[in-house]
Amino acid sequence: VLVQSQNSMSQPKMNSEAASNTDNTEHHPVAIVGGGIGGLVLALCLDQVYNHNTTNNKTTKKLPIHVYESTTAYTANAGGAIGLYANGLRVLRNLNDAAPNLLEQVRKAGCDYKYRRWMRHDGLEVAVAREDELLPDLDDNEDEDESGAATANNTTATGGDSSSAVDADKRPRGGSFGLISKLTHRLSGISLSSSSTTTTTTTSSSSSSPRIETELQSLGIRRWKYQQVLYEACIEAGIEIHFGKRLQTATTTTNTTDSNSAKTLLQFKDGSKLTTSLLIGADGINSKVRNYILNPTTTTEAQKKSSSLEEFLPEYTGVTCLMGCANVPFRRGICFPSSATTKCHACYYPTRVPAETEKEEEKEGNTDDGNNENTDTTNNSNDNNNDNKYEMVFQIYFPSPIERPDTWRTLTPDEAKIECQELALKLREDGWEEQFLGPLESTSLKGVLRVGLRSREALDVWHVGGEEEEDGSANVGRAVLLGDAAHPPVPYIGQGAQMAMEDAGTLSLLLGHFCPLNGSGDDGDDDEAATIDLSKFQDAMKVYEKLRVPRTKTVLGSSVQLGKTQQKRADSMLYNAWRELSIKAQVWAYGTLPVMRPGAAFNYHTKVEEALKELETTTM
Repeated sequence: VLVQSQNSMSQPKMNSEAASNTDNTEHHPVAIVGGGIGGLVLALCLDQVYNHNTTNNKTTKKLPIHVYESTTAYTANAGGAIGLYANGLRVLRNLNDAAPNLLEQVRKAGCDYKYRRWMRHDGLEVAVAREDELLPDLDDNEDEDESGAATANNTTATGGDSSSAVDADKRPRGGSFGLISKLTHRLSGISLSSSSTTTTTTTSSSSSSPRIETELQSLGIRRWKYQQVLYEACIEAGIEIHFGKRLQTATTTTNTTDSNSAKTLLQFKDGSKLTTSLLIGADGINSKVRNYILNPTTTTEAQKKSSSLEEFLPEYTGVTCLMGCANVPFRRGICFPSSATTKCHACYYPTRVPAETEKEEEKEGNTDDGNNENTDTTNNSNDNNNDNKYEMVFQIYFPSPIERPDTWRTLTPDEAKIECQELALKLREDGWEEQFLGPLESTSLKGVLRVGLRSREALDVWHVGGEEEEDGSANVGRAVLLGDAAHPPVPYIGQGAQMAMEDAGTLSLLLGHFCPLNGSGDDGDDDEAATIDLSKFQDAMKVYEKLRVPRTKTVLGSSVQLGKTQQKRADSMLYNAWRELSIKAQVWAYGTLPVMRPGAAFNYHTKVEEALKELETTTM
C-alpha cells in the first residue's frame, strides 16, 4: 500500500461559511469527487490558477481544494497502464508553479515509445512510424515553450531493432507528402522578392531539421505510478485528499436566497456529509455527479424520490480486455498486433527499459543493420537478472458476448496465471507469434486485470446550476463534469486520459478567468479561507462546453471507428488486406496515421485564449 487512508488526518479549519451552517455541516468552496487521474490533475490546475496567479484575484488568501476518493488507498501494481501524449503532457508542463517538476517526474516513472508499430498477429510488421511524428513542429507554433525543443532527427535511434524501424528513422518528417510540401514551399520562396530573403532562409533551415518538443514525446506508464506522482504533487501543494469517500447522493440544499450562494449537499457511503458551492465530478463512467446533473433535486425532493429513481448504467460493448504486465524484453515502441483470423487484437508497450539501453539508443553512429529484432535487449542478453529491468504492458481485447461484471476485477496471482496461460494457448492455436505470448506466460506476471468495456452516450451539457430565477435566486447547486463522467472512454486511440487532462486544464483556466476569488486583500481573519465568486459561472460553462463537447466527440469518435476496423479485419480477407495496405500507404505518405495527429497535437491553452479573445471581440 502506497498511501494510507487519510480519514484520520486533521481536518482543515472551517471557514465562515461552514460556521454559518446550522447543523455544523462542513462546507468547502470547491469539492472534487473522484481522485483518479482527472481529479488529481484538476486539483493541481486549480491550485495553479487560484493560488499561484493573482492576476484576476482580489485576495492573497488561498483557495482550499478538496478531493474525495472512493477507494481507501492508492496501491502499488493496481490497475493497468496508460499512454500519455503531447496534448495531455502539455497540461502537466503548464503547472510550473503548483508542481514545477511534475512533468520530469512523470517522464522518469514511464518510458518513451520511440516507435509506433502496426503488426499482424503472426508477426508480420505492416508499418512502423517514429513516435515524434505526433509532435507538431515548433516552427509552425511560434508561441510554444521552446525549453525542451530539439531537432526531430535527434530524437530516435539512428539504428533500429528491425529493418522497418531503420526505414522509419530515414523517412522524411511528415512522410513523403510532408517532404513534397516542404520542397514546394522552399521552391516557391525562391521567387520571392529580395525583401523576403531572410524569411526564406529561415524556412529552409527549419524544414531540413524541424524543431519539436521532446519533453512532450509519448510515453507509457503504469497507472498506479502516474497516480502516485500526481498524489505526491497534490500533497506537496497542500491539497486535501480524502480517502474512503464513495458518494451516494448529491442534492441541492434549500432556502438559498442569493444567486451566488446555492450549495450542493454531498452524502457519502460512510455516513459523512458536506456542502459545497461548486461540485466537480471526476468520478468516472459510473458518475454519481452525472446523475445529479441530469436530475438535480433538492434535499426534500430526494428524500421522496430516492426509492423510485433508477441510475443509468453504461452499456456493455461485448468486448472484454485482459491487461497486465511482465518483466520481459520486447521490441521498443507501442505495438498493435491484430488478428487476421479472429476478432482479437492487442496493444503492447514498454513502461520500463534498462538505463544502459537508453544510453545505447542515444549514441550517434549506431550501425546496427536491423537484422537483430531485439536490439534493445541484447546488451546483457546472457544476464537473466537483466529481464527484471524491463516492464512490458499488454492489453488484449477479445469478444465476450456474455456480460459478467462480477468477474471484472484485479485477478489474484493464481487466477492471473491460469487465465493468461489459457489465453496464450488459444492465441497460439490461432497462429499468434511467440513474442506476443511471452508476457502472458511469464513468471513475472503482475497487475493482471480483467475488465469489460462499457460505453454511454456523451453529454452535450456538462453542468447544472448558476441560472437565476425571476426573483434573483438560484435553486440548483452548481456542478460540472470532466473526463469519463462527461464523455465515454474508448481505448483504441489512447486519448481517454488525455481528454480528461485537457478538460482539467481548460476548466481551470475558464474558472480562473470568469470566477475569481472573493476578498479584498489580507484584511479579515487569517483562518478564513478564500471563496470563489461564482456569479459568472454560466459564462464559464458556455465557453467550456463550446470548446470541449465538439473536441471530445471528434477525438473519441475517431477512436470508436478505429476500434471497429480492428474488429472487422477478421470478417473479410479482402478487407484485412485493404486495411494493411491502407496503413502502410498512410505511414509512407504522412509519416504516421493521420487520425492520430488531431489528438496529440492539440494545445488546450491556445484554444482557451482564442475563445476568450473571440468573446471579448464580440462583446465590444
